[in-house]
Amino acid sequence: MSSHHQFAAMSFSVLRRSLESNLFAPETSGLTESPHSPTYNVSPFALCFVALITIVFAPAFFYTTYTVKSIYTTLAIVESPTPDAYDAVSGDETDDTLAVAAAEVSGPPEPVTASLRRTHKLLRSVNGWRGNFRGFFLAVLIFILSALGTLVLAAVPFLPPILASLVVSLALVHLQAAWVHTVIRANPSSTSIFRGGLPPFRRTFKATYIPTFLLWVANLIVTLVSAAVIRALKLDIFKTGNPTSVPRLTPDMIWKAIIVFIVAVSLVFTLTFPANVILIRVQASLLPPDEDTIVPMDRSFNGTVEPAVFGGRSYVTVKDAFFTLSRASWKRIVILFVKLHALLIFVNILYAVAILPIFLLSDHKPNALFE
Repeated sequence: MSSHHQFAAMSFSVLRRSLESNLFAPETSGLTESPHSPTYNVSPFALCFVALITIVFAPAFFYTTYTVKSIYTTLAIVESPTPDAYDAVSGDETDDTLAVAAAEVSGPPEPVTASLRRTHKLLRSVNGWRGNFRGFFLAVLIFILSALGTLVLAAVPFLPPILASLVVSLALVHLQAAWVHTVIRANPSSTSIFRGGLPPFRRTFKATYIPTFLLWVANLIVTLVSAAVIRALKLDIFKTGNPTSVPRLTPDMIWKAIIVFIVAVSLVFTLTFPANVILIRVQASLLPPDEDTIVPMDRSFNGTVEPAVFGGRSYVTVKDAFFTLSRASWKRIVILFVKLHALLIFVNILYAVAILPIFLLSDHKPNALFE
């Protein structure tokens, strides 16, 4: 699981809890179940069709949410446009000489992550079809440990549930950093976390606890503000009674959902996005100096990182992680961010178009579909 996905479960649980419990005053709630709320009553048989369509779309969901949103974004955040850093993936000396000569004529090469297609081809050229699944098993391990840890801590008396995810994230900082290292290594299989490839916890915690906390705060603000907007608009999206009762799409619900979407994306772009960039760059700076990277990476972060052998901290600070990104790099990452969300929206629209007829057909049989 990437660092910018580590709070997804927290965000949803806090959002839902804020809508259904006492995070907000009950008298201000606009989401109480109404007997007159327009719904689609879908039979279990119809839900099986929805599940089947979801399985068909699963590869597209996985590619957009893990491969592009996690792997490609991480590579874009750490990539440096300096030509000499391409030694990590260079060929023989003849090829290098030709590349240098070509660079003198055409200028510095365009960063790999400036193109989704080039990033895909690079990963496949290094690791074959597995290249787009880098760090997957470690991500699953992090997800399981995060879920179990959050459930356990949420049951601890006097500990607010929203703090459970922060505690778990701080406890797993070395695994999160190991995931980033697995993604950016030239050969991720060369160093296993079970064979000495796991970053030291104490050093990793010292380097990443501040950016981890900042990302947690950013996600929490996005979640709570979005929940507040949902309640203010009285957008009825969660049904607590009948699991087969699905809210009917109405013009009123659509424009409210669009407002919530705009607010959430704006907050993600201004808060979560830069916090995530900072955390990933700090985690990447902890990669051992003898490890090659698959994309060019300025290991000194514009000279702000001094090796430990010379008495330096050997990792980048929060401030330097943010300000050592050039304007061109920020532009490239932002463009990738926009492409990603456009791709996510496109896939979800296709999915909605595929399942919407199932709910529309329920108009012919109000009590059940396909009974």
